[in-house]
Amino acid sequence: MIWITTAVASLLATGAYAAPGSIGDASLAMSRTGLEARLVDVAMDTVERRQDTAVSFNSADWEAQTMAACTAALSQLSAATNPSGTAVCYNLPQLDTNTGKFMADLRLFQVSTPFGNFQDIAPKDVSGGVQYFGATAEVVSQTVNARGLSSKALAKRQTSSPTLLQTYVMKGQINKDQMVEPMTLGVIEPLVMPVVTLSAKNGAGQTVSTNVSSNEAAFVNGIFSSEVVLSDVARASLAVANVTAQLHNGTIAFVVPGVNILIFPVGLVVTGLWTVIGVCAYAFGTYERYGYREMYRRRKARDGKPASARI
Repeated sequence: MIWITTAVASLLATGAYAAPGSIGDASLAMSRTGLEARLVDVAMDTVERRQDTAVSFNSADWEAQTMAACTAALSQLSAATNPSGTAVCYNLPQLDTNTGKFMADLRLFQVSTPFGNFQDIAPKDVSGGVQYFGATAEVVSQTVNARGLSSKALAKRQTSSPTLLQTYVMKGQINKDQMVEPMTLGVIEPLVMPVVTLSAKNGAGQTVSTNVSSNEAAFVNGIFSSEVVLSDVARASLAVANVTAQLHNGTIAFVVPGVNILIFPVGLVVTGLWTVIGVCAYAFGTYERYGYREMYRRRKARDGKPASARI
């Protein structure tokens, strides 16, 4: 990890952890540094290969659509899930699945008042970083919302909509060793998802840090915005719902479990073999017990006779 001087929002675009700096200064310098992209879960739908997307990254349409989508997604949060009170909106305007090149739009929003370890810590004292595992990236532009970073704006955050703090545009490249066929949605999405960390020093001089979830408003515009990657549990739930609907509509018949041998002839052979073995074992045990009973009766009969009667 490489440390660089930056502001709280700068952390989101750098690929390293940033040292404390003023987040209200829009002219802060940003070092371009490599980011490492994150490894991942299992995949589903295959991504259509394209040399370039039709999304114009710098267009006014992209800005308006992304801002609206991010605000709508984050407005559903009653409070931030981390003590810094911030949330991330992360989108990909461009992705080339042949070469692994991508462009990312990362925005830091204030959604609630800081609490816990970050309570009473001034925004200018907060720093952070973005980390990927498996890719490299660099910042190509950054925009600071000075109005959103003002103390008055932050003080009103609990009763207002999310306020944009900073915006970062990054271009990156997935490592070649991660470009393994098939490049499916479930494979690519985690590789281009960032891990965002904020850190600061409290009044006692102790360093406090927190991770900011990048899943609260991820891929709400651009690439992946119209795709859904389901987890194993979600796919299982969907399969159950589909079968239930088919039963309700009469498309398939309900099969009572345990009344049919559904694997034939293997199931029949195995079941029959164990049945024969069980019956034979039970019959042999019964025969042996019968023999012991008769032997016991004869022995008792001999023991009950007088000695003269035995000669």
